[in-house]
Amino acid sequence: MKMRFVRTEKPPGLMLTSLLDMFTIILIFLIVSFEAEDYEFKLDPGLTLPQSSASSVLKPAINLAITPDSLKIDSEEIVKLDRGKFQEQYHDQGEIPIVVERLKVAHDRIREREAAGLLGDDEDPAIVLVQADKGLDYKTLFLVLRSASVAGFDKYRLAIMKK
Repeated sequence: MKMRFVRTEKPPGLMLTSLLDMFTIILIFLIVSFEAEDYEFKLDPGLTLPQSSASSVLKPAINLAITPDSLKIDSEEIVKLDRGKFQEQYHDQGEIPIVVERLKVAHDRIREREAAGLLGDDEDPAIVLVQADKGLDYKTLFLVLRSASVAGFDKYRLAIMKK
């Protein structure tokens, strides 16, 4: 008579090796991608920024301040405003020519530095940091952002005051 051996099947155990590998990779990714840099910019005295509870790290950018009286690029007054509004001719054109011209010059300088290899791998300074008064008309803000877009800046950051 032939005897059969009965195998008892054990349920498979929990595979911790793959799980630990995954957590290690995630941990390394988070450590490498964490940035602890500080960017300080000067707030225009006639400007009241909106408030927010969110926060993020500021990277170097072209500062564009829109107050009820003027538009400034890096603290240099470019265009006068009348109670937060541009002249009607700019609304008809859909852009502000002098702002486009100044921002194109800045954009070209940034791209030249990039081509010369003077920028870091993860650095993209072709960003406009917009400091806009919280009481500003949306049409005014749209006109400025449209002008920046025409000049070649496709990334924007809106400055706010932390609550």
